[in-house]
Amino acid sequence: MKALKFNDVWDVRNIQVPELECIDADDVIVAVEVCGLCGTDVGIITGDYPVAIQGTTLGHESSGTVVKVGQAVTRFKAGDRVVINPTYSCGQCRMCQTGNENHCERKNGTEAGVSYDGTFADQYRAKESSLIHLDDHVSFEEGALTEPLSCTITGVDKLNITHTNIRACVIGAGTMGMLYLWSLHLRGVKAFMVEKNEHRYQFSLNALPEGTRVYRDFSEAMREEYGSDEEKLDLCVDTTGYLAETVFDRLAPGGKLLNVALKDSYAKLDILKIADKSLSVIGSIDSLNNSFERAYATIRDGQIPVGKLVSHTFEFEDYEQAFTMVGCNIQGKTQQPITEPNCKVLLKIPANA
Repeated sequence: MKALKFNDVWDVRNIQVPELECIDADDVIVAVEVCGLCGTDVGIITGDYPVAIQGTTLGHESSGTVVKVGQAVTRFKAGDRVVINPTYSCGQCRMCQTGNENHCERKNGTEAGVSYDGTFADQYRAKESSLIHLDDHVSFEEGALTEPLSCTITGVDKLNITHTNIRACVIGAGTMGMLYLWSLHLRGVKAFMVEKNEHRYQFSLNALPEGTRVYRDFSEAMREEYGSDEEKLDLCVDTTGYLAETVFDRLAPGGKLLNVALKDSYAKLDILKIADKSLSVIGSIDSLNNSFERAYATIRDGQIPVGKLVSHTFEFEDYEQAFTMVGCNIQGKTQQPITEPNCKVLLKIPANA
């Protein structure tokens, strides 16, 4: 079978590997149908997020069809359509015992696409407990967005939203930005969006919640939304990591800045303001508190039209073209601006193709 292996920074190859078999009694072998390209994958390939173990198969946003089950598996059988939760937690370590399962101390060697062979491959070896049945009316493509939406729900939970009449914005119109915008919308919060890339901006126009606006510039947005770019915000989600200082200076008392960008960069924040204005600077990553199951239910019930966010689907063999679409030029070993409208880009991975 084929698998997209990470060998080193900018060294990613589609190679043939042996088909998978069940090892433990609760193992399930899934034939991967589609897998989404994530910013984590880009960070691993470019070296901006140096977490992956060399030789690991990349990919973790996926859905597929069960082909084999271990002898103790009772909830799934061959032919079942499933969504794959790639996040492991042992439930026993200190992080798990303090409610931080997304930072489980024992997940090294179990994290799909990072330290455990992921889902840019014909097959993936999952645990029975990490799978959810994919309803017939939900496409494989829609199901593959469960994982990024689960990370979004984790972040929104951390914001502890208690009022809906707040001023809010989301920075970045990539997949995570769009999912945060929709998730806030479901909580009754009307946020505006800022996206400076013209192509991402254009794509977002047809995928926004009703009544939501997107702008190319933060100061312009503040003027248009609130009458002055000196007005203050109550909440900002920054998915890019580039506007932390700018947004921090515009937070109202009690304001919250949520950063979900995996960027190797630094920002200077006024410590006095944090205390004097009761400000919160929050980070968030991965799934937590049943957010994966909640994310799938949100997609299943049509509360967020995730299908609108899928802009491109490439065949597995065209993975380099797919990554170039999101600004990661593997052949040229460089990151480059996005040159056409896109949001979520998927690889189609039919088994034995």
